[in-house]
Amino acid sequence: TTYIPLWCKSNFSFLEGASHPEELIQACADYGLPGMALTDRDGVYGMVEAHSKAGERGIHLVIGSEITIEDGTTLVLLAMNRPGYANLCRLITIGRRRSEKGKSRAGWREIYEHAENMIAVWGGDRSLLAGKAEPFFIAHQLREAFQDRLYALISRHRRSAELILEARLRRRAARYRLPLAAAVEVLYHHPRRRRLQDVLTCIN
Repeated sequence: TTYIPLWCKSNFSFLEGASHPEELIQACADYGLPGMALTDRDGVYGMVEAHSKAGERGIHLVIGSEITIEDGTTLVLLAMNRPGYANLCRLITIGRRRSEKGKSRAGWREIYEHAENMIAVWGGDRSLLAGKAEPFFIAHQLREAFQDRLYALISRHRRSAELILEARLRRRAARYRLPLAAAVEVLYHHPRRRRLQDVLTCIN
C-alpha cells in the first residue's frame, strides 16, 4: 500500500499553509512518496511552481482545491484530467466573483453542475458529514453528481473530539455507502516550519 497525501496546502492558502509548493514536492521526494495532491483553499495558484518541481523530482502531482461552500463547509476536489481541471477552475471563478476580495463561496448546485471528471473527498472538520446536521439531501445529491468518485474523508490531527467525530462520520459513510479515504491536512513540509504555521494561525 502506498500513501499519497490528498489534502495539502501551500503558502498560497493565505494564513494557512506555511511551505512553498516546491518544498512540499521536495518533501515527497525525500520521503519516497510517489505523488501528492495540492489542494490550496479556493484556488490553484501554486500549481505552476508545484508542476515544475514535480517534473524535476518525478513526483505525480494531482491538481485540486479545497472549495469553500456557501454554508461555510468545505469540499476537497481533485481533477482527474484536463476537463476536470477546467471544471475546477470554473467553479473557483464562480465562487470568487460573487464574494468580496479574499473570500470565495460556491453553491452546492454549482458543485453538482461541475462535478464531471473530478473526485470529491467529503469530510474533515468543516464538513456537514462530521457535523450534527443530518446531510441526507446533500449526500444524495453528491452521490448523484460524483457517482463512484465521492469519498468520505477520515482525518486525524490528535484532537480530543476526533474519535467521536470519526465514529459519526463512519456511521454516516456506511449509511450513504461512501468509501473512506484517509488524509491529514498538510500545512507545512517539515516540523521546523510548525512555529511559522502557528504564527499564521494566530494572525488568521
